[in-house]
Amino acid sequence: MNEIGSNYKPDENNDLIIKNSNKILDDQKRKWVKIQSLIYNNVKEIFWKAWIKPLRFVKYENEILYLSAESKIITNRAETQYYETILIHSQNFFESLKKIKFSTINQEYKENLTFKNEKPNTISNQQIKYSDLSFVESVSMKINSHFTFENFVVGQSNQMPFAASKRICEKNSLIYNPLYIHGDVGMGKTHLLSAIAIDMKKNLPNLKIVLMSAERFMYQFIKAIRLKETIKFKDQFRSIDILMIDDIQFIGGKGSTQEEFFYTFNDLINQGKQIIISSNKSPNDILYLDEKLKSRLAGGLVVDFLPTNYELRLSILKKKVEVLNLKISNDVLQFLATKIVKNIRELEGALNRIWANYELTGKIINIENAKDLLSDILCAHEKNISIDDIKLQVSSYYNLKLSDMISSCRSINVARPRQIAMFLCKGLTTFSYPEIGKAFGGRDHTTVMHAVKKIESLLDHDNRIKKQVLELKETIFSV
Repeated sequence: MNEIGSNYKPDENNDLIIKNSNKILDDQKRKWVKIQSLIYNNVKEIFWKAWIKPLRFVKYENEILYLSAESKIITNRAETQYYETILIHSQNFFESLKKIKFSTINQEYKENLTFKNEKPNTISNQQIKYSDLSFVESVSMKINSHFTFENFVVGQSNQMPFAASKRICEKNSLIYNPLYIHGDVGMGKTHLLSAIAIDMKKNLPNLKIVLMSAERFMYQFIKAIRLKETIKFKDQFRSIDILMIDDIQFIGGKGSTQEEFFYTFNDLINQGKQIIISSNKSPNDILYLDEKLKSRLAGGLVVDFLPTNYELRLSILKKKVEVLNLKISNDVLQFLATKIVKNIRELEGALNRIWANYELTGKIINIENAKDLLSDILCAHEKNISIDDIKLQVSSYYNLKLSDMISSCRSINVARPRQIAMFLCKGLTTFSYPEIGKAFGGRDHTTVMHAVKKIESLLDHDNRIKKQVLELKETIFSV
């Protein structure tokens, strides 16, 4: 008789194993759908559709969540901007989750071949406690290697935050402690924090550096309370050389977390350790923040991001195109820099969306297609600019009468500003050539087309005209 036994039925057992495996996988996929739904409530819809919704569940194995997408741009964006958000929400369903790995569809196939040959982790998830984890690896935010000082585009609006961040690294001193950087969402605060971490680590590899979100700090603190390891939590945090907290405004109103952060803050300062904080508000503007913590945060150097100008936005786009080796024309970049004016992250996201659409569909990248693809973003940013607004600003800029915009005068001192006004109307409004021509004294649409092409041509080689157009755009958007 066979040693296995007469009742052994290999086909039935194999079927059962496959069935159970499929059930587990289906359950995990359903969990990922729930995770996406939770994230939907915490980020803007346009960002969720662009970067979270396309992510597909691959597998959960050895405390690692594997996600994939059809484009590397999507996975890169998810990893650099939403890693913490995805991790925290996923840990509600996969309690022992420590890491997320992203891949494109092609990479996914190759990696799955490797996964099959890996030996399973023999350590039970339940055996691993907070104190057993590598501290820096378990709590520190994943640093994007592209977020360096070299890749940070400096302009008038961000000169002070950049200079202060560089000074900390160059002098290796506590001249600014804490350094508090604040500005609107998507201005580059996280980029600077990552750049500091990269630069410090390059010069002093043994430094214990932690970069984390305030949300992550709260999570770790609550986790330590749940595991009854608050003393180990305190000891570990107080052993850091450089602590960087992103989005500190989220601890407002969190009493116990504020108190713990305050004591951690004081201990590190007293030890001569560097603290760097970022927020979308100044310390005094954070709601429900303890007064003593406000005082501490404002006690070092407070620097802020100013609103960006057109030139900086365009430079940022050109830098990103260069780094990623994207083939996108200058007119599309100029269109984006003109239309999306408040948020650099959203500006870069728009660029990524355009390129991802090209990769997936092969659809040509031009201004018209960009308008269709980014209609939701553009609607949110669109300022109600009228043809009359543009005529008024142009005539004022060149010291002309408003009636000169519609006159038949062909003098270069009048005709050129009129052409510039037509050019701006086409670029900054949704009006057609015939509609613009009608508003400029009933001119034919071909006249407007000629004016637009003429100014486009001049912008390529005439720096004086380029400067005038840039200044006019800034004036129009600032009114």
